Amino acid sequence: MRSGSIKVTTAFAAMIALVAAPSRARAEEPLKATEPTLMAEPGEIVEVVDAFDEKNHDPFDLNISVGFHQTWTAGNIKRESAIAPAGGGSPSGNADSGFTHDIENIARYRQSQSVLNLRADIGLYHDLALFFRAPFIIADDRSLGDLDNSSGGVNAMDGSSRVADPATGKPMFTLPFTSPTRSGFDYLAAGGRWSIFNQNRDPSKPTWTIEVEGRFGVGEPMHACSAANNGSCPNPTAVGYDATNGWQRTGQAPLSPGVSRGTNAIRLGSLTSERYRYVEPYGGFWFMAEFQKNGTAFGDYSGAQGVITNHPPLQGNLTGGVMIHPWENRELFQRLSIDLRFSATYVSQGLDYTPLFDALGTSNAPSLIAPNPLNYHAGTVNGKPTSVGNYDPATGGGNTYFTGVTDAEGHGIVGGSIGILAQANEYLKFNGGFGFQYIQAYDVSSADACNPNISGTIDVMSAGRCTTGNASGGTQATGLPNPNHRPVLDLPGQRFRVTESFTYTLWINATLML
Repeated sequence: MRSGSIKVTTAFAAMIALVAAPSRARAEEPLKATEPTLMAEPGEIVEVVDAFDEKNHDPFDLNISVGFHQTWTAGNIKRESAIAPAGGGSPSGNADSGFTHDIENIARYRQSQSVLNLRADIGLYHDLALFFRAPFIIADDRSLGDLDNSSGGVNAMDGSSRVADPATGKPMFTLPFTSPTRSGFDYLAAGGRWSIFNQNRDPSKPTWTIEVEGRFGVGEPMHACSAANNGSCPNPTAVGYDATNGWQRTGQAPLSPGVSRGTNAIRLGSLTSERYRYVEPYGGFWFMAEFQKNGTAFGDYSGAQGVITNHPPLQGNLTGGVMIHPWENRELFQRLSIDLRFSATYVSQGLDYTPLFDALGTSNAPSLIAPNPLNYHAGTVNGKPTSVGNYDPATGGGNTYFTGVTDAEGHGIVGGSIGILAQANEYLKFNGGFGFQYIQAYDVSSADACNPNISGTIDVMSAGRCTTGNASGGTQATGLPNPNHRPVLDLPGQRFRVTESFTYTLWINATLML
């Protein structure tokens, strides 16, 4: 081949490579003389307000946002049954049908929540900012209703109720059940955002933003309540034992419904995006841990070694999506963006306010209101040595009372959303959208009876029900009793389960950029 041909071929290949290379937003030029230039700033999901920006002659940035967030959640509540399915069961020789999931319809769950979101972002330096959030719950309404004619089986008073209390045969709750409307501040949040890399400043790197947020519970913690009580909720500790009637509520010191989860939390997140002309794909994750405050429905388990789960669930999330910028005008600071997003969240096992929180927490069933001992000790029953509950705080024991919070099983949540952002000018922008989530089925009452993970030797008299026979004909401890365990809720064949749960979300937000 001639040298001239080699030069032409090389030049042609270089031209093809230049055309095929992805174009970044930063050095965009108009395709036509009348077409406005594209904006260089990254999309809103990774954007950080800045300050002392000599390049853009911007000494200070302050964004103030006001938004409205509406969610609707719907799901079915079912219960395991110890009754064998038709055509099976132990009598027929089917050994694996001792109990089954989701066999009994209990209730249809509904929740509607309206939230006013207030936020301020303050630029500190290049791509470094502080932010403050104050979500105000305007109204939180929850209810349980009939599920395919389930109310007759739930409300039966002859001992055949699907939610019967073994101590009385009467239902633990009846349908329909309505919670009081809750409103107020759940928490206040403060945190920081930092774009370690910013494609606007350095086109050779994608935008990478990290975020740290602290949430501080400020509202009245939630207490289990029924709308029928006119905002006066039973105090879990106000119970007493009567030789004739057993455990009963005394009606002393009622509580308010409250609105806050009663927790402090820390949330860590990271997002990265890279823009190619009109398209900006992104992805990231966040993790959140909650820590219950004293005096909340989560309870106090200090000194109780048998507790397996004594904290709210941990949450982790993966997010991915693409921002599409079909139209921008840099000269007028105008932009129209579409955000298509997918997310997957895992909620670990933990104590939580489940859809049955209010119904179970206000129940008068003796099996629920009777306190559980935090610890066991040696004693006698009918003259025979045995383990008994220690109800004397002076000797290191004490009680734990049922508040409605239960040990919920870990589960996943997947969903997607579509959002639209419209920036009108240099100082004002709006965004809104719609989201959808599917919540994986999970047990809302699943506390194990015993905690076997105890270091050291366990004294048989401290083991309570957690014992078994040994080869020599004696008894040995297998763990310590879990004070969160309630047989009427947590034993196989008794557990409640939430299925077919969906959440729908609408939001609109306005931001003033100063």
